[in-house]
Amino acid sequence: MSKIAIITCSTSGLDYINGYEDVKKARTTIIINNKEYLDGLDIHPKQFYEQLDKLKEIPKTSQPSVGYLLEIYEQLKSEGYTDAIYISISDYLSGTYQSVCLTTNIIEDFNVYPFNSKTASFLTGFMAMEAYRLANEGKSVKDILDYLSILRDNDRIFLMVDDLKYLVRNGRLSNASAFIASTLKIKPLLEIGENGKIVAKEKIRTTKKALDRVIEKFLEETNNGDNAQFIFLFNTDAEENLNYTKKVLQEKGINTSQLIDAPVSPAIGCHVGKGVVGIGYIKKVEAS
Repeated sequence: MSKIAIITCSTSGLDYINGYEDVKKARTTIIINNKEYLDGLDIHPKQFYEQLDKLKEIPKTSQPSVGYLLEIYEQLKSEGYTDAIYISISDYLSGTYQSVCLTTNIIEDFNVYPFNSKTASFLTGFMAMEAYRLANEGKSVKDILDYLSILRDNDRIFLMVDDLKYLVRNGRLSNASAFIASTLKIKPLLEIGENGKIVAKEKIRTTKKALDRVIEKFLEETNNGDNAQFIFLFNTDAEENLNYTKKVLQEKGINTSQLIDAPVSPAIGCHVGKGVVGIGYIKKVEAS
């Protein structure tokens, strides 16, 4: 009889959501001043964001190695698992998905199914949460992967980045040239869309206008939140901007006390910097 494990990236944010300790998290390595830290174990959001502005060099990240992934599989196999679904951050944002694909045929009598979430942060985490629920309900690998595909087709993140230098220097902004020709001081509306890329959609000059546009896009796309089954507030040590966003959403009738608003993983902060606020959501789909 099959026993299905769920694995996801430390960038998924599940470290900050109770009840999912049995979901395995493969840790991204963060490199700060040539010293390595495991995301969510050796360094946490508060520690990371407090020192970010003081660093001379932008931190780098390294995806989980094939050897590290194999150690996770061996542990799961020893615990009686026969299968594992790995729900990965977008392959445009990290090499993790490709690393997982390389491991699928290495361990005998253990099946690994890579799933490219084509998104990041708590949206990847929500997919892992749902996969974990379905696995515990006895659903098959195929049933779980089919449902994850539906979630992936209905997700989106809109965000405002305070300083574009992190995205530009780390190569995570897909259409950067159009936005950096004159200045890096704009506050563009960014989107992680269907293909999993971060794309700049609109040039905006002030933080408040950019935040307002993030909120507007979310409300437009979800019928004022009524069509969203999962919403989270994406932030990187941005308390003032976060509070403003919550205030506006509350005024629109959305109960923000029920939303995840924990700071995102330091491994993501390496690529977007501080002061970022966004809204991620998955539209309502038929329950599995």
